[in-house]
Amino acid sequence: MYEWIKERIGKIDKGVAALEFAILLPFMLITLIGLYDVSELIFCNNKMNRTAQEISNIVTRGPVTESQLNSMLQASVLIAQPFNFTQNGNVVVTAVGVPDTPAGAKVAVLWQQSFPGGAGGSQISAASVPAGMTLTNGQAVIFTEVFYNFTPLFPGYVLSATPQSIYAVAAAVPRQGDMTTLSPG
Repeated sequence: MYEWIKERIGKIDKGVAALEFAILLPFMLITLIGLYDVSELIFCNNKMNRTAQEISNIVTRGPVTESQLNSMLQASVLIAQPFNFTQNGNVVVTAVGVPDTPAGAKVAVLWQQSFPGGAGGSQISAASVPAGMTLTNGQAVIFTEVFYNFTPLFPGYVLSATPQSIYAVAAAVPRQGDMTTLSPG
């Protein structure tokens, strides 16, 4: 008698695929959402690194005025697209160096400018000059910092619901001129 029940139950396989799909669907959706959010975070991190490098490249091409620097910093909104940099980001350009006068002056922060002034304050100080790099009077290093608060498309599923802070920094030496002062205008 038990053999007959075993044979009968063993042959009933209607709806098994649908049942397996129903069991696996939530796990597949969470995996897809997680993959999307993580890849978007990685893309955003790369984009902010690229933004810092590009702004640093633009600024260090030669001496600039304060209004020219503000225009260059506004380009960060375009470089950081498709991310909403105006609302969630901030770019800070800092000149660290040795002033022209007096002789024997120490390394200091010479000037600093930011746009749009949102997320994150500068972490650059006079101690930020790389070890082994000696600056003489009239020399400067330009640091560009980018701060961005990334919020995942599906907060709380895989990534935290609180915004992820992304920080990118690029350093460059001016190619023309000393850039120890930022002239108004």
